[in-house]
Amino acid sequence: MPTQTTRLNIEKQDSGDTDWKGAEDSFKDKMDAVSASYFNVQVSGVAEDEAVVLDGFKFDEDVDISGVTLFARVAPAGADLTVDFLLNATEQTKVATLEDGSQKQYTAISGLSYTSLQELGLKIKSVGSTEAGSEVSIVIHYHVSPIP
Repeated sequence: MPTQTTRLNIEKQDSGDTDWKGAEDSFKDKMDAVSASYFNVQVSGVAEDEAVVLDGFKFDEDVDISGVTLFARVAPAGADLTVDFLLNATEQTKVATLEDGSQKQYTAISGLSYTSLQELGLKIKSVGSTEAGSEVSIVIHYHVSPIP
């Protein structure tokens, strides 16, 4: 008898169901796309060097970080604005960059994963040398980790 998935209430077919096999590949592709998720962290006011702007966030599932989009209402000037990831309060040197004079930029991140037991944090590493970026939005792009 088929069962349902916990979150999306998707019917799981019995292993001997031949009708299911034809739809399995397209279902896998769609589930892969659905696993792409995002969350946003807002930094109010002027960004500060070495400020931890998020700490202690835990995901419900194991995830792989795929990128970061940075947006600043006021662009950094004189130098780039950079943000590093923290894993259990330890810097990971997986840095997202908003270039000097830019208001928005995407940075691909690879090789960074969090289990549901690990804490994610974000730390601003640089803000601009002549004018700090301000009113910064940090959008984290992530995927639920594949089934082992």
